Amino acid sequence: MSDFKVTEKQFNDAHNTFNLFDKKGNGHVSTKELANIFKSLALQISADKLKEWADEVDEEALGYMEWENFKILFERKLKEDEDERELRDAFRVLDKQNKGTIPVDDLRWILKSLGDDITEEELDDMIAETDTDGSGTVDYEEFYTLMMG
Repeated sequence: MSDFKVTEKQFNDAHNTFNLFDKKGNGHVSTKELANIFKSLALQISADKLKEWADEVDEEALGYMEWENFKILFERKLKEDEDERELRDAFRVLDKQNKGTIPVDDLRWILKSLGDDITEEELDDMIAETDTDGSGTVDYEEFYTLMMG
């Protein structure tokens, strides 16, 4: 996708928000506060992903994280959101009839033009895995899984 870069202002806003949750002023916040920090930054994130990310940055299971670790998660979240925006835009362009779906034939053409030396069999497998309901069309969720999975 695009060259993604978090701006200095975004990092400053995130750092200031992080500091608001650092109630003791000791440079770290409870991993239980992750949801509230993201919410304060107007970023939505699922509970499952929050738990996964908290476990990832709190390897010793101490129950807290420092700014540097939060900064990594913040940047990852912004990048994911940007990638999803770009994917939604691409889907809208491909959904020529505004039905919320892309015909499998169009998807086949796109995949063929993107992939170097992709065989018909590989295309058939990708299409079969993507069009899970066999409708002959791909909705956004199926498209997302194909492109991000």
